[in-house]
Amino acid sequence: MDEPEIQEVPRRESQFSRWSGIVVMIAILFIAGIVSALTAMRFAIRGREVVVPELIGKTQGEADKIIGDSGLVMRVSSKRFSEDVPEGHVLAQIPPQGTRLKTNRTVRVLVSLGDRKFPVPNLVGTSLRTAQLSLDQRRLSLGSTLYAHTSEGEPGTVAYQSPRPGTQEGADPSVNILISLGPSVEYFIMPDLIGQPAEPVGSRARTEGFRIGKMTYRRYPGIAPGVVIQQKPQAGHRLSKSDIILMEVSQ
Repeated sequence: MDEPEIQEVPRRESQFSRWSGIVVMIAILFIAGIVSALTAMRFAIRGREVVVPELIGKTQGEADKIIGDSGLVMRVSSKRFSEDVPEGHVLAQIPPQGTRLKTNRTVRVLVSLGDRKFPVPNLVGTSLRTAQLSLDQRRLSLGSTLYAHTSEGEPGTVAYQSPRPGTQEGADPSVNILISLGPSVEYFIMPDLIGQPAEPVGSRARTEGFRIGKMTYRRYPGIAPGVVIQQKPQAGHRLSKSDIILMEVSQ
């Protein structure tokens, strides 16, 4: 028998075992590296988080400093009247104390205006600017401002407000108002005036609130004097009481 052929098989098995061991070791090191990277990333993210401190009862200035020292940002979302919490102190906060946030995130607070001392003023009939000044003097704020046509009140003035004048209850300092745009415009269909006597037609139109322009006169053969021979707007057109009706009358 040939001895070299007998020893070749163990040598190949030995090389295969060695390479297998190397591959397994590389795989183990690769997996360990991934786990280590994920763990480091988790701790890095965790390290950028802070715990939201307690702000309720603190003054606005104190709360702002506490939040700044914590690496967060404070924003006053609104203000409310309160019989229990002094003016300028924090009434509530979102999110609450103990919440974990990443740095530079915002914590919103509600600040007290103290106990309400002034009733809601009567704003009806005043301009928007005057209403704003009147509210500022009483530590109130202007809420929603709507515009609509109304049958009462001068255009550009407050026609309605909520809460009503004199109201002193409630925590919300805002007052909502409605500004009048004047009466809504009514439209009519222009009638046919041609062939009718001008003076009675004009007198009746004025009585009903329409505007009649200066009548012009022209001789027209076969037509008796004082009869409408031309009109503007023409019959069938849309007409409002602010429009001027012009008539040409036979002489």
